[in-house]
Amino acid sequence: MPRASLLDTRRITFNEIQSLFKKAIEFRELQKQFGSFVSPDQKNQSKVIACLFFEPSTRTRMSFQMAAYRLGHQVLAMELAASSSLSKGETYLDTVLNVLAMRPDALVIRYGESKELDEALPQLETPIINGGSGTTAHPTQALLDAFTIQEAFGSVKDKKVLIVGDIQHSRVARSNFDVLSKLGAKIGVSGPSGFLPNEQTITQYGISVFNDLNEGVSWCDVYMGLRIQLERHAASELKLASLDEYHQRFGLNQPRLKLLKENAIILHPGPINHGVEFAHEVAQDPRNRVLTQVANGVLIRAAVLS
Repeated sequence: MPRASLLDTRRITFNEIQSLFKKAIEFRELQKQFGSFVSPDQKNQSKVIACLFFEPSTRTRMSFQMAAYRLGHQVLAMELAASSSLSKGETYLDTVLNVLAMRPDALVIRYGESKELDEALPQLETPIINGGSGTTAHPTQALLDAFTIQEAFGSVKDKKVLIVGDIQHSRVARSNFDVLSKLGAKIGVSGPSGFLPNEQTITQYGISVFNDLNEGVSWCDVYMGLRIQLERHAASELKLASLDEYHQRFGLNQPRLKLLKENAIILHPGPINHGVEFAHEVAQDPRNRVLTQVANGVLIRAAVLS
């Protein structure tokens, strides 16, 4: 892969995805042997990775940092606006340009809706890795999700992946549509009508829509839950009587766990709202791979950084 930015998954090919997966597996083996992603005989070529997270994050931020440390790199991190000059009125773009003026070797960034950053980031010379942008893209999350599926089944091809919840506002879903379709998966969705992708997206990726979630649960090999993106909704868009009602209609509960195939796996990008997307029993279900996703996130993000 060229030394370039990773802002979304559209430019990544099937072969490049598999190359990243292969590198992730190599890092897992190196960690078992040496406790690191580099062997003792490898010359240390430490880089400085800047991390700018303008939105809250636990898994993405810390897994990028862990990946960088395991590779022998150093991390320059800024988390939220309150601890920076953003609280004094500095713009997101000014913050990015000032950090890049310090000459880091790469920048990992997460931000909300920002046309200014959307337009500026592709023009920058420093390699930029998108750690989640607005409702549009989360490339490394989609890559680690697909890697987790491939590890579970040996291949993503022809696997039936059901994505449930607030899909319309999910950057995770958008990137997953692209990566999973390139790897040959069959994609289904389910959720309230206002949460589903538009007709153009459904047609583009050949998505199956399940108005009856029970039917979708019986169909799928992979169940991927998404949280309701309350921070990205206009008040008029939310027409749920209660979160309890949402859980009854679109949550993975005990009756639906019984409908799910024995060899299926359960995914969620986090954070999980227990009792909303998932019943509490899901955490103990042997098909749950949520913590495996977290572990794989370090490997995939290390592969991207490398």
